[in-house]
Amino acid sequence: MAQPGFERATADAPAPHALAPAVERLPLGTVLAYGPPVLGLSTLLFFVQFYFLKFATDVLLIAPALVGTVFALGRLWDAVSDPIAGTWSDRTRTRLGRRRPWMLAAVPLLGATFAMVYLPPRWLSPGLLVAWIAVGLFGFYTAFTAYGVPHQALGAELTTDHHDRSRVFGLRHAFFTLGMLLVFPGMQFVNNAEDPRGAVGLFVAIGLLVSLLLFVPPLRIGERAEHQGRGGTSSWHAMSDVLRNPHARLLLFVQFIEMAGTGVLGVLAPFAMQYILKRPDLIGALPAVFVVCSVASIPIWVRLSRRFGKRNVWLVAMLGFGVAFGGTGLVRENQWALMMTLLVTAGFCSGCGGTVGPSILADVIDYDEYTTGERKEGAYSAAWGFAIKAANAMIVFVVGVALQLSGFEPNVEQARSAEITLRVLQGGLPFTMFMIGAFLFRRFSLDEREHARIRSELERRRSGGGAAR
Repeated sequence: MAQPGFERATADAPAPHALAPAVERLPLGTVLAYGPPVLGLSTLLFFVQFYFLKFATDVLLIAPALVGTVFALGRLWDAVSDPIAGTWSDRTRTRLGRRRPWMLAAVPLLGATFAMVYLPPRWLSPGLLVAWIAVGLFGFYTAFTAYGVPHQALGAELTTDHHDRSRVFGLRHAFFTLGMLLVFPGMQFVNNAEDPRGAVGLFVAIGLLVSLLLFVPPLRIGERAEHQGRGGTSSWHAMSDVLRNPHARLLLFVQFIEMAGTGVLGVLAPFAMQYILKRPDLIGALPAVFVVCSVASIPIWVRLSRRFGKRNVWLVAMLGFGVAFGGTGLVRENQWALMMTLLVTAGFCSGCGGTVGPSILADVIDYDEYTTGERKEGAYSAAWGFAIKAANAMIVFVVGVALQLSGFEPNVEQARSAEITLRVLQGGLPFTMFMIGAFLFRRFSLDEREHARIRSELERRRSGGGAAR
């Protein structure tokens, strides 16, 4: 059966390794089957990532430092497990391909552990409650990795076109970000409920229904048969190649820095709305403005990247995000209009990194094939995921410990020390991270011209022209 999105390439090509440039712009149906279903993944992820710290401290009454530590360890495991899932999926050989078996197996576990995290039995003792939460979080992040890493790897190998990759990952990023729009009303609903532990059950049910979308990509999208059997010889070998790749090292470090800055938004938004802006009724509304602007900006960034280059537009976006989000730390009580203006700006700028970053990563994977002769989308997607998740783990840990040390008390007027800590974390930390990221990324050199040269050489090798480098 022809693989969706590659019908003409399969029918016209004289050999399995021949890729016809004329068909590299993917059919819209393939892009739609790949990107929009991640709405189900992001809905579950962001409700855990954005709201669980506040839910655990204010509703389950777990100490901030304790839940922050458990949360950070779960995220750290999430990051560490990425290379396992990525490199193993590179070497998986089945009738369904390398990625799809992983994705199909992950969906049921993802739903079960999401419910476990938010619906612990009320009769659990404090010690058992922490243990229950720890098991749930570790299981949730294991399932998230088992789906997310192969899914991104699948996207990286759908097309070899330099700019069509931005189209593929732009749509993926748009729907991944749209998952927040379901999360924010859920956060508001639970936060306002007389019985938050009961109210959260409704959102869990909604999240589980949306997660059924995750079955679409592995059931509807085929994989390139010529990539099977071309992963690294071992996980150690594959990840070593990633670290030896100079383009990958710089890109991953910049991604870590950017995600550390962005992660502050998700973790601290509920705290900032309630304890700084003094508008807990806006916990869902104002962050939703950020999301809408981020999604709306994606087509603009795709076009700008075609005209000015992926690296250049991402540099500008990093600077804009850092300045805008840094300003949120200066917002005073009830200045919601100023907060909204800053979030509109930051949201617009944030649409760039999620679109252009994975697209650049796919180009870096081509460079790896150019130097090693292997196709390791899983290993590189794992390293990408590791950078994101390690950054988020660090931020959650830092926020949890900083709040504990600052004298934070849930559901009361905060002491001056706690308020200052919230402001520094909310504004100063993202500003610093994005300025560092922009400064470093200006050295990135894998542009469209260099990528075209690499693709030309790879096509020559596949057509039997030798393996000269």
